[in-house]
Amino acid sequence: MPNPRSTARAVAWMASALLLAPATAHATTVRKQINVVDLIQESEFIVRGRVKTVTDGIDARGIPYTEVTLEVGEALKGQPGSEFTFRQFGLLAPKRMADGRVNLMVTPTAWATYVKGEESIFFLRQPASRTGLRTTAGLAQGQFRVNAAGATNALDNAGLFERVAVDPGLLGDAEKRVMATTRGTVNARVFSSLVKQAVDGKWIENGRMRHADR
Repeated sequence: MPNPRSTARAVAWMASALLLAPATAHATTVRKQINVVDLIQESEFIVRGRVKTVTDGIDARGIPYTEVTLEVGEALKGQPGSEFTFRQFGLLAPKRMADGRVNLMVTPTAWATYVKGEESIFFLRQPASRTGLRTTAGLAQGQFRVNAAGATNALDNAGLFERVAVDPGLLGDAEKRVMATTRGTVNARVFSSLVKQAVDGKWIENGRMRHADR
């Protein structure tokens, strides 16, 4: 029979970890569609890279985590280095503990998931101040898996360019085609270039890229 006190502690740790995670990670399902302006604003690092390793564990405080190391091919925002390691809340799969109990606190539904060797564009939030855990901005919306067809997130890029205004003259024809996408895969190279131009040129800070309804 499960120990009620141990179960209560586990639930408390899960609640604590979620509360201390970055702001968009307070729910275990996607809260709303967010667009590229939100993703850029909410990210500390934006990188295009390949997953080198994925492991999981439970830290000294009892918090379950997935640890991911990325081989960074291109940094679009920030300078994370050629390799970057971070931890996200939750295990890869239920884990049997030394005392025989099974820890069921896996990665919550609708959060980003990671597969060794897989290439993606990652929009990574700042780590939580107390736990050090971090998530992708907008949860799974901030992870764009890259393949031969292009790049797409968990919502098939729905809403990515909605309510986004960009000053005339900033976009080339390729960027305009990407931003005209209402749903579906986008060209990964052009999307990366668009994001990097917006970051380097401080388009959002200067109001040159913005929410159209504000």
